[in-house]
Amino acid sequence: MQTFWQDLRYGARMLLKNPGFTSIAVITLSLGIGANTAIFSVINSVLLKPLPFAEPERLVMMWERKPASETSLGFDREFVTPPNLSDWQAEQNSFSHFAFWSGEGDLNLVNSDSSEKVRCSYVASTLFATLGAHPFRGRALSEEEDQKEGNRAAIIGYEFWQRRFGGDENALGQTLTLDSFGRRDYTIVGVMPPGFQFPGKTEIWLPAGWNGLPMNQRRGHWLSVLARLRDGVTLAQAQTEMNLIQTRIEEQFPQHNIGSQVVVVPLLEQTVGRNLQTALWALWGVIAAVLLIACANVANLMLARGAARQKEIAIRLALGASRWRTVRQLLAENLLVALAGGLLGLLLAWQGLQLLIALSAEQVPRLQTARIDSVALGFTLAVSILTSLLFGLAPALQATKPDLNQTLKEGGRSHTDGLRRNRLRGVLIVSEIALSLLLLVGAGLMIGSFARLVTINRGFQTDNLIVVKLDFSITGFTTWIQPTTTRPQVTLQELIERLQSQPGVQRVAAISALPRNNTAPRQPILFENREGSGEQSLCNFVGVTPDYFRALGIPLLEGRAFTERDSFEAPAVVIINETFARRYYTNENPVGKRLAMEGRTPGRPVGPNPKAASPWSEIVAVAADTRKLNLSADTAPEIYTPYWQWPMQSPELLVRTDGETAGVIAAVRDEIKALGKGLPAPRIETMNDLLSDVIAEPRFHTMLVAVFGAIALLLSTFGIYSVISYTVAQRTQEFGIRCALGAQSRDVLKLVIIRGMRQVLLGVAIGLAAAFALTRLLRSLLYEVSATDPLTFAAITLLLIGAALAACYVPARRATRVDPMIALRSE
Repeated sequence: MQTFWQDLRYGARMLLKNPGFTSIAVITLSLGIGANTAIFSVINSVLLKPLPFAEPERLVMMWERKPASETSLGFDREFVTPPNLSDWQAEQNSFSHFAFWSGEGDLNLVNSDSSEKVRCSYVASTLFATLGAHPFRGRALSEEEDQKEGNRAAIIGYEFWQRRFGGDENALGQTLTLDSFGRRDYTIVGVMPPGFQFPGKTEIWLPAGWNGLPMNQRRGHWLSVLARLRDGVTLAQAQTEMNLIQTRIEEQFPQHNIGSQVVVVPLLEQTVGRNLQTALWALWGVIAAVLLIACANVANLMLARGAARQKEIAIRLALGASRWRTVRQLLAENLLVALAGGLLGLLLAWQGLQLLIALSAEQVPRLQTARIDSVALGFTLAVSILTSLLFGLAPALQATKPDLNQTLKEGGRSHTDGLRRNRLRGVLIVSEIALSLLLLVGAGLMIGSFARLVTINRGFQTDNLIVVKLDFSITGFTTWIQPTTTRPQVTLQELIERLQSQPGVQRVAAISALPRNNTAPRQPILFENREGSGEQSLCNFVGVTPDYFRALGIPLLEGRAFTERDSFEAPAVVIINETFARRYYTNENPVGKRLAMEGRTPGRPVGPNPKAASPWSEIVAVAADTRKLNLSADTAPEIYTPYWQWPMQSPELLVRTDGETAGVIAAVRDEIKALGKGLPAPRIETMNDLLSDVIAEPRFHTMLVAVFGAIALLLSTFGIYSVISYTVAQRTQEFGIRCALGAQSRDVLKLVIIRGMRQVLLGVAIGLAAAFALTRLLRSLLYEVSATDPLTFAAITLLLIGAALAACYVPARRATRVDPMIALRSE
């Protein structure tokens, strides 16, 4: 141990004598170590740390599914129907607990003089036992409270308890008034522990018996199901058993559109998402490659430094020092460089992690919990030690194997040692180029994918469009059907008319719900005069006001737009999109044809309009396709109904402005407040901001991959430059002799560049082969870009070759300026 400390002290003195070399090596390593520490902290928090529940590895989510071949929309996962869940519980042997929830969303919490939105979930009383979670204060929900309209109990979150009640113990027993489809008072019976927010960001948990959903409909896909595996039961075994049960249910109820499979997903995977897992592991691979490039660079610097210290090392060996003792001394210096790089890397990692959290905490689950903790510190120490071996061992072994006779001669050189060092430098450069090309191709694919995602034509004009989320579920509004002035659609129509007269507003429309994901309402549809064809399918539908298509700039390809005459009592009409027309009316003109939806199909109770003269809806137009506000490029069959004929409780206003939005947003708030009907404050955002949130996750991935791809390019370019510069310095005498014998400057220039580019081209070839093989792993992260896109591969190859050529040219140009007399006298 004493000799080890001596090695460290001597190594520190040697490094301080060469501040230029030490600074470059430490900064280079800090980039690689810092990036790895930051991304490790993210992966550790998001993917590796268990969920904060008892035995979280046994928790799973369960969904129904029809294979894509069996459904016109190809949805991968469907909520579970209550009767199906009851059958699962009765027949299965794989799970010890089941729980469910529904209606997760914002409800209106009534205050003394106002209301506010709070996140609530209607949950089964078994939810907390399934999770292994216990209230911090009070009790959990009881089984009796699961009954329809049973005891109005409520459990609140710790943060809500602190915010609303200041942590007062007397909060238990107090009432909360929630207003949604009528005011109800709920008695607080429990407080959950700090940080508990499952599902989602729930603040208040209410009994499932008050969710307002019929629990006897086998068509009613509206339950999210959580289960806990029994001890010793694997995920595959549970999946097999549930599929057998589901097949039996489907055979027994073929008319109810039941999924033929059950998807059993680990809760951690459900929480994080498979694409995000893939992205984070791929990103760590990118950053690990950056660290390898940094190590290769420092190894090259060490080789150059070892060559300069040849005589010192030869004297040590000649005086009796063993080779291992000398290698250990050199490795001690390398360890100091790596530890210094690790310390600086920790600072960079901390800063980078804060930036990542600030930019993406809302889009990346559990990212807000990421910290540079003891695990991250241990990881950094391990990486620092490993890198000291990676970049230091080969140069140390190389430096301690000189030709003592030649080295100790004044001015002597060992040709063999020079060739050996040059071969090692060549291997390092080839490796750097191959890794850099691989990273740059990945970054190029991600950037190309993101560019397509940003510029996607969604089928409507997104600029100067304000989205206003309304909520008419509060007390004071009667049903949608009664012909009174307290119907929500009357207030909505009044609000539209008021806003239309505001300065800066071009058009105002409303939609029942913007199609953000695959969560739009879907209805079974039936086609007139096609009985016996078996052509019945689910289809998305939304209600829109007459100005919707004009406000969004969606062209009608055939037929007419809705008008104010398409009112609640008028004959039912619909507009379909292009995809619907192509799928169901191939080689036909759909305008004038009729179809029916759930509640309006022959032989069924008619709704929501019992006064409609016919259950059939006439198709009056075909609209151009639009894409959902998500990352999918697909378009689904859609039906538009007049909002006044099929109104819903929480419509969204779409306000088209002439360019100025701040004043219009203020006017929207004022007009809603001026209505004086107790409407809660609306959520207002621009369409471009909404779309920016949609692409936040791919933007996060692309930004990081692009940044580290650029770092890889800089490091590899610097590596080529340093190696060529060192080679030029070594060959000064040779170039002087060549010039003395008549060689032209261009000959020397060509000689240096060809030698450098030979290694570059070999690295490019290896990198291209690796990229073709490995970029396929990025397929799930790419949008409308092939994983082997030839344009990207060609552009990145030319970029890297150009950068390498520039790195070779500068020292090559310096070689052409060698004075033959000075070069010859230098030896």
